[in-house]
Amino acid sequence: MNKIIIVGSGIGGSGIGALISKETQYQVSLFEKNKIIGGRCASYEKFDDQGRKWIFDIGCHIISTCDKGPLGEILNRCGKGDNVKWSYTRNPGPRVNIMGMELIKMDKKKRTQGKTAKETTKKKKETFTEYITKMPLEETWNYDKMSLNELFQQYYGSRGGIMSRLMYTMQGAVMFGTSPDTTSAGEFLRSVGFNNRKMSMGYPFGGTGVIPETYCNIIRENKGNIYLGKEGDVKKIIVEDKKVKGIEAGLDNEFYEAEIVIANSDIKTTVLNLVGENHFPKDYVKYIKDLKWGGQVCSLKVGIDKIVTDHKMLTYMPKIELSEMKGKSIYQIDFTEMFFMNQQVPEKTGLLIVPISNHDPALAPEGCQNIHTVTATALGDTVKWSVEDEKKWEKTCFNSLFTLWPEIEDHLVVKDFIATSQLAARFGKEGAGTGIAQSVDQVGKNRPSMISPIKGLYFCSGDAGGWGIGTELPARSALELFDILKKNDFSN
Repeated sequence: MNKIIIVGSGIGGSGIGALISKETQYQVSLFEKNKIIGGRCASYEKFDDQGRKWIFDIGCHIISTCDKGPLGEILNRCGKGDNVKWSYTRNPGPRVNIMGMELIKMDKKKRTQGKTAKETTKKKKETFTEYITKMPLEETWNYDKMSLNELFQQYYGSRGGIMSRLMYTMQGAVMFGTSPDTTSAGEFLRSVGFNNRKMSMGYPFGGTGVIPETYCNIIRENKGNIYLGKEGDVKKIIVEDKKVKGIEAGLDNEFYEAEIVIANSDIKTTVLNLVGENHFPKDYVKYIKDLKWGGQVCSLKVGIDKIVTDHKMLTYMPKIELSEMKGKSIYQIDFTEMFFMNQQVPEKTGLLIVPISNHDPALAPEGCQNIHTVTATALGDTVKWSVEDEKKWEKTCFNSLFTLWPEIEDHLVVKDFIATSQLAARFGKEGAGTGIAQSVDQVGKNRPSMISPIKGLYFCSGDAGGWGIGTELPARSALELFDILKKNDFSN
């Protein structure tokens, strides 16, 4: 039986493994150096002082299209579409608080304030959201080299839609970890438009880890192997005569033979360390070294013994005094300038907040609430934050949460803070939230190829192929790579 080895159990690795295991006769062996499955999408147990169990995720996630997107497509193609249950963000819908204003309430007031009945029945101009939603997917590729700021300028002009710009700028930062000057308008239009049309944003019952765990169970059910921890630690991808031969893994550097190796490990680590520069053309090595990661992030999770919100997702941007912007008007500032000036830790920061126990009450003890947050610590750049600075980032996240719900401070039961450096040490990518930045020069045709210059070596992660937000990016990478392999009869 022909053998395929996968390095890494993140969504890209576990997803492609599930597809190959279910739809072909290849024997799949997946290697994961951590003890838990799922990479940035993994879940784990946390116990408080009373011995009560909480389920935390490595990151803070909201799944953009749940069962109606690429994550669900992999499950469906493997016959496991019913194995993961989903909670959606409807009832109540997402809450947006920017600069101290609730945008939902503000928009409602703005639509009706001071208007006569006749005026309110007049045909309204197409909103930016409607413009995005109506754009055909194939048209979005024409905007790949345009920045998000340039798209705003094209739609709003120089002085229009300031609050909407701020909201969409933060949305782009949360989705891609890039600034509005570098975020690809094409990637933004594709991703947001797809989400708006599907209307299925939500979260999986059991925690995000249930998705890669289900993928790995499909591998096991089809006679594949999963190696975890020290046994699953891949030390080297073996290449001879520009062709993959297998890997060395485990404490004894045991050799495992394979005709194909699919790297879910980050693309720089794979090329520069696991394989080695000498096996690639010099121009390819330079290309890999020059690739830029998306924004760095940190994640704060808190368990509290009080219910403070019934929302299932919140976006928060703190109020900032214009005096801090060195004389600029509100039309001249952006999210990057607001919170990343001089690479200093701000007192408050923008947060994506997901109260995951509002999706699945079993993720927290009865009467308690489990709240996950994430914020960018750098947008499109690499910053080596000190240990002291990372402690400040934790305080910053708490300060921002306390602005929304001051009572959290007195009801805190358990917490976990995953700093940028911890993400970098555990998963690589220098602590980036997803992988290679979805910037104007790194999307579409400029996205790294999943097919490497070495015969039998492929990439499947948030670093090559695909498009989309967060975990959906590597899921699309898995679907695309599987179709490529199948079309080429698993030979390059």
